Amino acid sequence: MHKVNIASFDLNLLSIFVMLWETRSVTRASDRLALTQPAVSHALRRLRDGVGDELFVNAKGGLVPTARSEALIGPVREALEKIGLALKGQEAFVPSLAVRQFNIAAGDLVEFSIVPQLVEHLGREAPGIVVRMHPVPEGDLALAQLASGEVDTIIGGQPQKGMGVHNETLAEIRLATLVWKQEKLRSRRFPLDLYLDRPHVIIQMPPRQESVVEQTLSSLGLQRSIGAVVQNFMAMPIIAARTGYICNVPSRMAGAFAERFGLSVHEPPVDFAATPLYMSWHKRFEADPAHAWLMQQIRDMAQEPAAGGPPGK
Repeated sequence: MHKVNIASFDLNLLSIFVMLWETRSVTRASDRLALTQPAVSHALRRLRDGVGDELFVNAKGGLVPTARSEALIGPVREALEKIGLALKGQEAFVPSLAVRQFNIAAGDLVEFSIVPQLVEHLGREAPGIVVRMHPVPEGDLALAQLASGEVDTIIGGQPQKGMGVHNETLAEIRLATLVWKQEKLRSRRFPLDLYLDRPHVIIQMPPRQESVVEQTLSSLGLQRSIGAVVQNFMAMPIIAARTGYICNVPSRMAGAFAERFGLSVHEPPVDFAATPLYMSWHKRFEADPAHAWLMQQIRDMAQEPAAGGPPGK
């Protein structure tokens, strides 16, 4: 049996082989391929030499395929179709028909203020898609999870580092100040004297990190009183509602907290700088239309106010 050396075989000849099969004519094949007849005849000779078979024999009605040609046509067509699909790229992503899971690593701020709108939106537009939340990985694990596709994106207060990782500022987080309604504060801006005198319930910061509130107050020579330190944003308004303590929360969450826990929302007594919220992903997946679609949905949801309405007085 003749052995074909695939390393030196000109794969362009396979397209000519298929055209000869379909037209059964060198002349018609040359017309469809926009090649000269001598070029197609030369290609046929190379095909015969490479395969070790005549492939087509001349007959009264045109070219007649040999048994070897009959055996080759199916696999060759299938191979060319697969190559064409691979070169063309992935099929269009249709959200309403998609059935898959997206994995997002984020903290409770994102889970409370962005994910509910995202899930609600997907329920309408892409009911076959499930969002699965993961804790934010640290260090090399973050790069590994993004590069492997274990998580589609990481959303958090720090940009992710590593070769191939892209970071985008998803939103600017500003703070609002909450206190129980029975305080009956009428001013939109929270009174500075009460802010410094009343204990605060605050979120636990990572080691050797200081919140934007502490940084700003310290720069002004001021200091607030701490009444409780918690690990979850949800605990802050609950404690504030029961104790009269003050809490500062992202403004997009403030309206929902106020509505649920009987609090009033105010601008902080001093201007705290906005802190960026980053969305990170790996460039390996940028060409994936489904991944690109997810990123855009998250961007859209990040620009919408959180559930519960806008902050009130």
